[in-house]
Amino acid sequence: MDEGLIIKLYRERAGLTQAQLGKGICSVTHVSKIERGHTQCSTEIINLLCERLNIDLQKELGQYELLEKKLHEWLEVMVKQQMADIDLLKQEIEINTFVYISEAHHFYRILQARYFLLKGDGEKGWNILKSCQAHWNELDRYEKNLLEHTLGMYYLTLNKSKEAIHHLKNINPLEYNNHEFYFHLASASHNTNAKVKSYYYGNLALSYFRKTNNFKRILDSELLMLAQMGSNDLIHFEETIQQYQSLIKSCRTYQEEAKEINVWHNLGVEYFSKEYYKEAVDVYKKVLEMCKSIQNPNIEISALRGYVHSCLYIENLNNKEELKKCIADGQEIANKTQNKTYEYVFHMLDILLHDEDKKDYYPFLENTFLPHLRETGNSTLITLYEKELFQYYRKTSQYQKASGLAVRYIEFPAQ
Repeated sequence: MDEGLIIKLYRERAGLTQAQLGKGICSVTHVSKIERGHTQCSTEIINLLCERLNIDLQKELGQYELLEKKLHEWLEVMVKQQMADIDLLKQEIEINTFVYISEAHHFYRILQARYFLLKGDGEKGWNILKSCQAHWNELDRYEKNLLEHTLGMYYLTLNKSKEAIHHLKNINPLEYNNHEFYFHLASASHNTNAKVKSYYYGNLALSYFRKTNNFKRILDSELLMLAQMGSNDLIHFEETIQQYQSLIKSCRTYQEEAKEINVWHNLGVEYFSKEYYKEAVDVYKKVLEMCKSIQNPNIEISALRGYVHSCLYIENLNNKEELKKCIADGQEIANKTQNKTYEYVFHMLDILLHDEDKKDYYPFLENTFLPHLRETGNSTLITLYEKELFQYYRKTSQYQKASGLAVRYIEFPAQ
């Protein structure tokens, strides 16, 4: 079958018809069947066809087999986040003769989409994914699972966790040996505040990363699982902080600065959620400082939100101009990444900074932002802002609304 594919490629490159290629060697029908892999043919006929095309079949077969190997290597280094190897392998794959016409083409295209997502170019990634979806019936089982996985990752970049879960749950782990997808299921579950599910999937991901000696992703999984263990009990909270400090030390041991910034960010989230606003400000400030050397727009935009929001809870605010700049920076990132959630977030922070009476803030929160969050399924922010709205209802004696929100808050989430 591979021989036929190679013969067809070089026949078309040479501008020959099947009749011209087979003249004096075999019939047009026989050439057609050879190219489609629908017939067994003698070595002599194959050699004569290759001689006419002036190709070394064994060399070309080697290139074809190498492509398959390189594609799997490319996926592996992307999973392991070995950044130096990712671009190198991409270059090696793209100069392979068969990448655009072989049966491995769909595999390559899905990996190409993942590459663009990794590089922060969601638009290119999405266009490729749409094209692959249109060829769904041409994909083998592994490729279908790979496509579902990559679609899940794409929707995670958009904070559309419900859509991400929909695709990730379609994956059959018996057909798809890249169990990294459990980590993305854990992340999406975390975003929808399904802590039990997130911890469960995180543990499956941790086992896989340990099995494959993927130390970077072990740190990711441990951090994600730690985020599910936060407690309102202050004694347990101190233990949680110690675990974060331990993860920071591990990151430094492995010289994983990009991972360390994630740990610091999540620590800021923990402090904010427990209303330790001064501590949260210090941590978010450190994250923003680290973002100057480690480019991570998702972390930066979240840290900008956390920093501004934490500052606004501290009395005697004396850094208003700095906060204006942080809001402007956040709006710029949100617009660039087409992140509607954070466009709304920084709009609300801008209202809070300039409107002491908050007369425009709470109507926007109630009528626009929270409905948007419920639609996208970002329950981390839902929990934060519903608590804020609940306190507002209580202070303004809107007890019926407060009661309705309290019921929603107590019942949410369903595990």
